Amino acid sequence: IPRDMVVHIPECPGGGGGWTGPMNATLNDGGLACVVLTVEELTGMKIPYAALVTFDGVSDLSNVVGGVQVCVATEISDPYTDLYLKPGLHTLKGLDALQYLRTRHGVGDGSDLGRISNQQSFLSALVRKVKDENMLANPVMIYGIGKSVVSNMTLSKSLASADTIVSMAMAFKDIDISKITFVQYPGSTGGTGIYAGKVEPSVAAADELFAALIADQPITITGGLGRAAEVAPTPTATPAPAASGSATPTPTPTASAAATPTPTPTAVALPQNISGQTADELTCAKGN
Repeated sequence: IPRDMVVHIPECPGGGGGWTGPMNATLNDGGLACVVLTVEELTGMKIPYAALVTFDGVSDLSNVVGGVQVCVATEISDPYTDLYLKPGLHTLKGLDALQYLRTRHGVGDGSDLGRISNQQSFLSALVRKVKDENMLANPVMIYGIGKSVVSNMTLSKSLASADTIVSMAMAFKDIDISKITFVQYPGSTGGTGIYAGKVEPSVAAADELFAALIADQPITITGGLGRAAEVAPTPTATPAPAASGSATPTPTPTASAAATPTPTPTAVALPQNISGQTADELTCAKGN
């Protein structure tokens, strides 16, 4: 959800809320609980768990997993976050990872909307690393991540336990990464009145997205990547050696006639003004 998107902020526990303003005002207005209530009202979804991660927490978490490899398509030069990366692959952790996630002026069109797609590319790379290295099946690694989370995040009461986090990791470890999708709440800029200099939500498109999620339906991105990402170049494959003439081809197994395939749910094609990517998509950051 873009930080500058104008939303209704409900009355919050302990005070705050009860007005309409940018999304990032909710945290200062009423803390994590206020953020959760605002997002629940905006999306129509129930959020049972929530966590607030600080800048220090981002650095520590990236260290725990040994860094995250990102792809840079064109040079990133951002004096605001002191981030300078040449085209190519970079393994980022600690402060470097934080600067990469925070950069706005160095990617895409220099906007917060561009930064979101850059963050999605980073998170996708993180998911791939966790899955490729089978971290979620490693109890030592899981508890290391769990301890780091508990130490560096403000957690809802439902989540404030390393054991809960470890249980989640065990439940998530077998999920196909092609089914993990990062999406950006649709919105437009250039509005007037309360939307001047802010992001105006595209409610109709968002309603389609959250209706699919609430109904537990798979979704398909049709709007492509965001403003600061592009598809990574495909590596040139090395031709396989020619097979020997005496080799006997392996017969293709025939499916049992009695087997009944499990029907695949029809994916909901999201409106084209919703951008994002799945975790298995290899993408690169576009510097500006």
